[in-house]
Amino acid sequence: MNNFKIKKTSIRWVVALKEEAQIILDYFKLKVVNEKTIYPIYKNEEETHWLIISGIGRSNAAASIAYLYLYSKASKYTSWINIGIAGSDKGNYGDLYLVDKISTYQGKKSTYPSTLPKTSLPKMHLFTSDVPISDYSTHELIDMEGSAFFDIASKLSSKEFICLMKVISDGPKNDIKEINKSKISNLIKENLLKIIDVISYYEKLSEEEIQITEKPELFYVIKSKWHFTATQSYRLETLLKRIEIFCNKRDIEEKIKLCETSNSVINVLNLMIKKNLVNWSKI
Repeated sequence: MNNFKIKKTSIRWVVALKEEAQIILDYFKLKVVNEKTIYPIYKNEEETHWLIISGIGRSNAAASIAYLYLYSKASKYTSWINIGIAGSDKGNYGDLYLVDKISTYQGKKSTYPSTLPKTSLPKMHLFTSDVPISDYSTHELIDMEGSAFFDIASKLSSKEFICLMKVISDGPKNDIKEINKSKISNLIKENLLKIIDVISYYEKLSEEEIQITEKPELFYVIKSKWHFTATQSYRLETLLKRIEIFCNKRDIEEKIKLCETSNSVINVLNLMIKKNLVNWSKI
């Protein structure tokens, strides 16, 4: 077992209503961070999942995601998730949909999530309105936050790390006036397993990105003791990522402690790899 820093996933949820968020809070054991924050923020003990309650509307969605980004120190490999209820006359009450296209009244062009997880969940286009809409006939899904969420999230992370999921809560046969807190919570609860299945894709995506972009912890320790050129630094990072497969931090430090130059450090690391040939097909 090596002593390198444990890789973590990074998920940020932006949810309009507490009733939409409650089942997510319970499942991931998210606890409130600070009652005095502008928008309520929750996180789990490992700080891999954070959630903010934005309130209704595009301006709230935009402000809250920016606030969560700064407050939680979200990184570029963070996956951003928006889930909530939506109106529709194209699907059935209670069905969960992935959003594959987003539009608004003001937008001249529609926007599209870059990639979507392989799942049996159906996909629909989302129209974000500034006011409740009772005429469902011209749109597949209707909400009041999605477009703003996507616009800001796409500035903070790659589009492949952004996901919108909507549960149909109202339509021609289900009056929007009949929606209440209990119904909202139940709609999310009944789709929990499907939601978790989608989230597992983004957790893995986030973790893989960390492994690609984040330098090994020992990289900074070594850099503080020897001077490395830019080329040598890249080589050092590459070697450490290979060595961490079979060697722990303490052993590496012991091997290089007598090195006088950065070149000798790289040579020692190269030798360690040659002496510990790895069968990559079994990893």
